[in-house]
Amino acid sequence: MSIRLALVASLFAAISTPVAAQQQPQQQPAADQPLDRGTFIQRMDAEFGALDADGNGQVTAQEAMNAQRQQTYNQAMRQNQAAFQQLDRDGNGVLTAEEFAGLVNPQAIPADPAPLMQAFDANGDGIITLVEYRVRTQANFDAVDSDRDGVVTNSEMQAAGIVVN
Repeated sequence: MSIRLALVASLFAAISTPVAAQQQPQQQPAADQPLDRGTFIQRMDAEFGALDADGNGQVTAQEAMNAQRQQTYNQAMRQNQAAFQQLDRDGNGVLTAEEFAGLVNPQAIPADPAPLMQAFDANGDGIITLVEYRVRTQANFDAVDSDRDGVVTNSEMQAAGIVVN
């Protein structure tokens, strides 16, 4: 990357997501205010300092990788803390099983009733009655009960391809 491209990239990084600003809160001008050269240099120096973990004035690939990982970790922790606070309805810092269950959105779970309806709704009226359910399930039982003694054994289930533990 050319020096000019690196400076442009640094400028955009300083304006949008400076590493130093994410690691240490700083006073920053509002987004609609101009950015002067001195402020830009201060931000770039702070960003470089955050990348240069050992403070030797050089950023190695390992330091850059560690900084990226730390930045990603910090962002994940902020998101996790926000999610925790939303789930912790009573604000006591502890999630009960009921509060934790708030992670599950039953409406988001994919469900398709068509196979069940096709298998059990014998008359096709869109409703499964107890009789329709019993007819189908008893037919399944009878298909597995190969000796017709009214008892399904492990060997009969295995012969029918049903996994027995």
